[in-house]
Amino acid sequence: MNYIWESMAILFTGVCLIRIAGKKTVAQMSGLEVITILAIASTTGHAISEQGLIKTILALCSLVAILITIQFLAIKFNFVKRLLVGKSTPVIQDGKIIINNLKKLRITVDQLEARLRENGISSITDVKTASIEITGQFGYELMNYSKAVTLGDLEKTIDELQSNILQQLRIIEQRVSKETVQDNTQTQNEQKN
Repeated sequence: MNYIWESMAILFTGVCLIRIAGKKTVAQMSGLEVITILAIASTTGHAISEQGLIKTILALCSLVAILITIQFLAIKFNFVKRLLVGKSTPVIQDGKIIINNLKKLRITVDQLEARLRENGISSITDVKTASIEITGQFGYELMNYSKAVTLGDLEKTIDELQSNILQQLRIIEQRVSKETVQDNTQTQNEQKN
């Protein structure tokens, strides 16, 4: 019976520590976070099959403490981030593929094009910059001519057009008004003569 309570305590501790470690999905985790989660799972598995509840809980807590410490240091110091967490790798710049970086990542042009298509991008030339993030996800920024028009952009353009039209109407109205005044003055002068 003691075995069941220890297993439940280890499971509860593991769930709490994973919640403390963060809410990322596996696809969004860095390599360091994945390794820590796997170490937690391995330690939990060994603890359930062997004895030593306190040792297991301390081991799990130390794994999460190390992860949080490294994450904190990565925020404070860029060299720690580069060394232990990594950085994104650019693969497209100004519509051109950076072949050397693809080779470093062991990604083919076909695989890159597949990622573009998955994101609704039909042409590499439509991409201003693209990179493979530290989580393995594909990040990109489109060229200005390829970006979708937002409601804000549309409203701004309509406001500018309305302003220009109103300004042109005022100018036309002023011209018509001047011409009318000149015609009236000319007519009055002709009547006097």
